[in-house]
Amino acid sequence: MENNEHSERLSPITVQEVDVDFLPIVYEIIRSVEREFIDNSIKVQESQGCSLKVLDLQKKLDYARSQIKRLPGIEFNKQDQLKQFEILQTQLRLKRELLQKYRNMCSFETSFK
Repeated sequence: MENNEHSERLSPITVQEVDVDFLPIVYEIIRSVEREFIDNSIKVQESQGCSLKVLDLQKKLDYARSQIKRLPGIEFNKQDQLKQFEILQTQLRLKRELLQKYRNMCSFETSFK
């Protein structure tokens, strides 16, 4: 299992793959805390159940943190990301211009045939 976890940490994932669905667990915890019980034994059981839910939430948060660390580009700060974005935009613009020139040349050649 350790090798699987290690390979999971290294392989990049997409934002859509990050599991950030915490709301159901948070809802269950709040519901457990809001309930009022007259019988102390039920109160103790519910308190233990709530503690387990809090631990589940902590595990889920830790897992989400580990997934976020695997997102490509997460190691760059905002300035580096913006700089890379500008470079990619420039590359895209240049490629579009080249493609347009190529299309124009092709249409020019076909008009003479």
